Amino acid sequence: MELLAYTSVTDAPANPRGLAGVHRDTETALTASGLPVALLGNGWYTENHTGTLRDAVARGVLAGSAGTGRIAFASRAELAEAAVRVLTLDGRAGRVYDLTGDTAWTLAEVAAEAAAQTGTPVAYEDLPPEAYRGLLTQVGLPAPAVELIVDSDRCIARGALEHPTGDLRALLGRPTETLAAAVARALKE
Repeated sequence: MELLAYTSVTDAPANPRGLAGVHRDTETALTASGLPVALLGNGWYTENHTGTLRDAVARGVLAGSAGTGRIAFASRAELAEAAVRVLTLDGRAGRVYDLTGDTAWTLAEVAAEAAAQTGTPVAYEDLPPEAYRGLLTQVGLPAPAVELIVDSDRCIARGALEHPTGDLRALLGRPTETLAAAVARALKE
């Protein structure tokens, strides 16, 4: 049987992020199409915050605007592996998966783990959205990316990405990557 797997965002119908609107509309259209579809709601990629971790260690600061919000990170590799499993196993049509890591962490915890692993002080600096927007613009990110990042951090601060679902663990057949492993991987890359 053929299957279309669409990578979306977690809980697209209720997700408050600006990015969720286009995914919500696409999910609705695909579901109404009658095609055999599986919806893969990818959570927040670990790499969204660990991709610049070596620079944060060098500066001693991991900046953001997520407050004490928690994020159930999942790595891109884990999400890709889950997609392969959905596409290659029978009986996945009509299923909706909210793919998140097993544990939710704050950005302060990410910074603390980086400090512990490197022996270098690293602090999380929580900036007001306008200041964070200015910092991201100053480092050269294009305006649409800046708005997506600031909006996402605002939603993280409100708890929108903190809920582990267990769907990713079930598809992988093992626990998801720990914070220590994610930070170690990022520091090596």
